[in-house]
Amino acid sequence: MRVYDFGAGNPDPGSFPSKELAEATARVLERDGDKLVLYPDRRGHAPLREVGAVRFAKNHGRDMPIDSMALTTGSMQAISLVCQAFLKPGDTIITEEFSYSGSIRCFRQYEANMVGIPVDDEGMNTDALEEALKELDRKGTMPKFVYSIGTNQNPTGTMMPVHRREKLLQITQRYGIPVIDDDCYADLLFGIPAPTSLYAMDPDSVIYIGSFSKIMGPGMRLGFFAAKDEWLQDILDWKIDGGTNNFAAFVAAEYLKDHLWDHIDDINVIVKSKLDVLVDALDANKDAFLEHSNPKGGLFIWIKLPEDADPNRILEIATERGVRYGTGKAFHSGGEDVHYLRIAFGHASHDDFREGIPLLAECVREARAIPIAAAT
Repeated sequence: MRVYDFGAGNPDPGSFPSKELAEATARVLERDGDKLVLYPDRRGHAPLREVGAVRFAKNHGRDMPIDSMALTTGSMQAISLVCQAFLKPGDTIITEEFSYSGSIRCFRQYEANMVGIPVDDEGMNTDALEEALKELDRKGTMPKFVYSIGTNQNPTGTMMPVHRREKLLQITQRYGIPVIDDDCYADLLFGIPAPTSLYAMDPDSVIYIGSFSKIMGPGMRLGFFAAKDEWLQDILDWKIDGGTNNFAAFVAAEYLKDHLWDHIDDINVIVKSKLDVLVDALDANKDAFLEHSNPKGGLFIWIKLPEDADPNRILEIATERGVRYGTGKAFHSGGEDVHYLRIAFGHASHDDFREGIPLLAECVREARAIPIAAAT
């Protein structure tokens, strides 16, 4: 049976620069092989942090000193370290109502109480955020932090505009609440630059999380975070793994120092072409896919399902027919069965979308059918 995997947020397999990385690896081993027998620097390989700083400066118009940065094993380790540094069981945090399933699992592992703020086509609704904080303040249960994916939000694919980012920071500053700015999809843009990051707007109250894995491949497991020195040290105190993979960091830095922007441009052209094919397939099946988001970048599109279609039944039928996707429930901060699903469009091929999306539409239609027993 052919499998149509629209579940994981992997990049296009053809975009992985195997030949160039092999050449970079040979240069690294010849020049720096003796350094790889040593434990990494506590903050991680400096040349890769320099690549991150250059990228940040170009994207956001503000310097990010490499001493304020630390490499991690993917951006997910950065989120976990923040939880270890900031949370105790039972603490409250704020997220978007729909958020990255990995972050949600992490927050649950650390026994945080999540308050989900509604998301519309401009990301987190800051009016709802303000009301939620007023209520939490009244109850004496202020959150330890606000976690937001402002750029190419996962799973909804939305982009938070500048005026909302400014309001979010005005609100959190008023209450003295840190903000976790998960910007790991910031490089994946389809023509329109992203608004300035929350961290660039206020580095004293925001912790920034970035990723190299989203432009290289999750198998590289390379991310980073940046924060003011006090928070940086607090978070690094929990990083007891002996350091982030220096071999991967050396090779990535060797390649990206000369190829960063060309590589990003190539990936964005490839991924945008896939999104176009996917949107055509969704729009050709509007009875099954009532609405969908309009991503300006990233790897995900968020799709509204008919209210009379049971999400669990859709999943059951789709699994039997080899169609994989992200369920709405997996991304809901409260774990509710919602009538949405997420399609990842970075890894699958054009033909996968042309064939798999109509097949998924049939699964939705069958899940809407009235069971014979109920009809009689």
